[in-house]
Order: sequence, then structure tokens, then C-alpha cells
Amino acid sequence: MKIDGVAKKYNLSTATLRYYERNGLLGPIKRVNGIRYFEESDLQRIEFILCVKECGMTLGQIRHFIEMFQKGDQTLTERLTVLENQLAQSKQKMQQLRQSMQHLEGKIDDVKLLIDENVYVK
Repeated sequence: MKIDGVAKKYNLSTATLRYYERNGLLGPIKRVNGIRYFEESDLQRIEFILCVKECGMTLGQIRHFIEMFQKGDQTLTERLTVLENQLAQSKQKMQQLRQSMQHLEGKIDDVKLLIDENVYVK
């Protein structure tokens, strides 16, 4: 798949994909006559990057994880620890978000009550 198709599929800019390649998150990407062609393994890597990025991993942390991956099975335990820690952080953030949303819902209910009271007072 060419870079434009990949960018569209993942809602990324072509500049972002080039940045990921330049900074060791992807690649090297296969080229034919200078045109990048992303293979299935490249697409899987992009999906991984987007997933862990959404969970709060920085690009530096992702790059470190990929470097460990490239070293092979000797880093399995360390990679597992990184992923488990990221999942734990994501769960904590999710719980905090739930609490904030519940608080916000309570405030919305309070404001609706005030609006209803003001409507009937007039």
C-alpha cells in the first residue's frame, strides 16, 4: 500500500508516517522507484504505535519498546513489564476520567434543576 493509502486508512498525515520512519518507529519502508510501499508488517506496526500512543505512551517510550523488540526474545520479560505498566497507568487514568465524568453529570443535573426552578418561578 502506498503512503497516501496508509495515511488515509489510519487518519494520519504522510508527514507523520515519514517522521515515524525517520525516527526509527517504522521501517525501513520498502521503496520501488522511490515510492514507499507499506507491507502488512508495517501496517501492524502502525496499529501498535497508534494503540500504545492512545494509551499514553510517548514516542520515545514507543521507540525504546521497538528497539527492545528488535533485540529479540531476550527482551520478552522487559517488554511484558513495559506493557503491563502502561496498561496499569491507562486503567488508572480511565478510573480518574470516570470519576470526573460522574462529577460533571452531577453538576449538569444541578444546573438542570436550577433551570427548571427558574422556569416555574417566573
